[in-house]
Amino acid sequence: MNSLHTDPLQIEEQYCRGQRLFARMDLRERNLSGLVLAQSRFDHADLTSTNLSDARLDGTSFKGAMLWRTRLDGASLQRADLRRALLIRGSLIAANLQTACLDTSDLRLANLQCCCLAGASLQGANLSYADLSDASLRRADLTGADLTGADLQGADLTGARLIATTLPRHFSLPRPADREETLLSL
Repeated sequence: MNSLHTDPLQIEEQYCRGQRLFARMDLRERNLSGLVLAQSRFDHADLTSTNLSDARLDGTSFKGAMLWRTRLDGASLQRADLRRALLIRGSLIAANLQTACLDTSDLRLANLQCCCLAGASLQGANLSYADLSDASLRRADLTGADLTGADLQGADLTGARLIATTLPRHFSLPRPADREETLLSL
């Protein structure tokens, strides 16, 4: 991992000068909250226990990144690429992940309360025991996702793709009219 220039102020300065490539950097336990780092690349970077709350990360790539216990509360991650990212025990309360790609990402035990995942792709994602209460999963693609033990209380699954999705025990699909709308959107 590249650990050069990992000071938050240096990262912000580099970004302002046009730098967008922060791949493979060691950014563990940094406070990057509120920074604007949209359209950047943090592929395979280590952001373990980093605070990215309220950061502007629209269109940013975190492919294969280590985001274990990372705080992304209130962050904007619209159209972000989080394929194969490790977000175990991450906090994404009220984060905006609209149309983001989280295919095969690991979100076990993540807190996604009130998170916007509308139109997001979560194919093959591991969301076991994640808190998705009051989250918007409208038109999200959950094909092959694992939601074992996930909290879906108040979650909006209107139009979501649930093909081969492992749902929590005792979870009941929406009433027939809503279910028909969900299936028609497939």
